[in-house]
This record gives sequence, C-alpha cells and structure tokens, in this order.
Amino acid sequence: MPSKPSSIELADTAAELMQGIAGWLLIGLGLGALLTGTGGAVQQAGTTDVIAPLVVVVFGLLFIVSGVVVNPRFRRRLDRRHGLSQFGRIRTVENRTHSTTEEQPEPCVVCNCRSTEGLVRRYRQEYVIAGIPLWTASENHNFYCPDCARGELSIDASTEESTTATQTVTEPE
Repeated sequence: MPSKPSSIELADTAAELMQGIAGWLLIGLGLGALLTGTGGAVQQAGTTDVIAPLVVVVFGLLFIVSGVVVNPRFRRRLDRRHGLSQFGRIRTVENRTHSTTEEQPEPCVVCNCRSTEGLVRRYRQEYVIAGIPLWTASENHNFYCPDCARGELSIDASTEESTTATQTVTEPE
C-alpha cells in the first residue's frame, strides 16, 4: 500500500498540533478554575455561598480531564498504562507483526536478511506512577524475519494478516 500523500501527512500533523494546543489550554483553564474555586471555597467556608466555588472546582476538574483526553501525547501514554499498583521503573516488551503492507524492508537482527514481513519487538524502559508512564528512559526495537521469529523466538508467524496484533510483557525492576 502506498504511503500517504504529503498533504494528508501535513493535515495529520497540523491536527495533532492543534489537539495538543487545545489540550494544554483546557488543562490551564482547569487549573485556573481549580485554584479560583478552592480559594473561594476556603473564603466562603461555613456559609451557604460555598456552593458556587464548589461548582467552579468541579468544572475545573472536568476541564483538566478533558484536556488530558484531548491531548494526543497524553492519550498515547494512557494507551500504554499498566496496573494501578505499578510504581517506579518498568521494562516493557511489545511484539507486533510487520507485514508486506509496510513498504520499508528491515534487516533481521539474527540473519541480517532484509524482509518486509516478520516480527518487530519494541523494548521500553519507563518510569510509571500508578501505572501511567510519565517518562520513557529508553526505547529500542528489533526486527526478526519470519524464519528467525519461528525458530529462535518460538513465535508462530502465521498470523501475518493481523498487523495490529500486539503483545506486551511488563517487568518491574
């Protein structure tokens, strides 16, 4: 399958940039509302006028959550989340199939032959809090041709049709 035309790539890049800006603006607006609402709630504590600042706090939290969901960088991190009990440095390994629809041939790390189909294994070392990756310390990937993937990794490469199939293994350090 041919790669995307440059106008589509430009539109995708612009859309991601605009979503990022919108996400950060929502987060900033939410933080401002949160600070204003909590300040008003503290000043009005013990009176019936405390309802309005609490409504502002709720809207501030809603804006922050919306900003996180809208921002593509945050969405990618949330897609890679781990269990809630995960804290500290985590190593993850993701496996996915590389199919002939991806035109770029890759060299196999075992036999050094170039192939357009096989297995891609991505290694990440990231720091997480409550299962959400905050920072990726290192990221690398290896490509295996179908023969080496079957032989050395004991993985059945007959699922080449499912190009989006991924398998993730998490190891706490």
